[in-house]
Amino acid sequence: MDIDHSVYFYTYSTIAQTLAGAFGFLVAAVVFRLQAISSRVDLFAEQVLKGSPTEPSKLREIHVTGDWNRLISLHAGDNQLNPRLSREQNELMDLQFQQLRHGVLLLSRLKAALFTSLYITGPVILFAIAAMPISYFCLDPENPLALAMLTACILAAAYCLWNYFRLMLHAFIN
Repeated sequence: MDIDHSVYFYTYSTIAQTLAGAFGFLVAAVVFRLQAISSRVDLFAEQVLKGSPTEPSKLREIHVTGDWNRLISLHAGDNQLNPRLSREQNELMDLQFQQLRHGVLLLSRLKAALFTSLYITGPVILFAIAAMPISYFCLDPENPLALAMLTACILAAAYCLWNYFRLMLHAFIN
């Protein structure tokens, strides 16, 4: 089998460009979704703040800082029932509280998954860029090391793309 140096060069170049473009699209889509979830969380937080039995001064501080995790822990610690509200209003507030908890959890998971994708993608792109001149100038195209490097880079790129797909599914299905 006769392999030319240009095969390595173009394959590594394509991998780097594909991952950069796909990651850029992923970031745009996930940030859009994060903004939508964040606005929903803000809406539910406003409703919970209005009906929470927690001390009003603490609630004002939470509202200003936007520390929804603290609101969740305070509200859950205060038994979630407000004696000033009717049973139906307490049930509605509990439903909103559950939606708030779900939204805050989804936000943290999506942010963590996005950063994981970044930490996976960066090294693969850097490896592809670094491997271009190494395989072109230093290694014979038939060298098993050159083939192993190319195979590893292709598999790592495939893993990155699979990770992007899973993140997109998680972001838009939940």
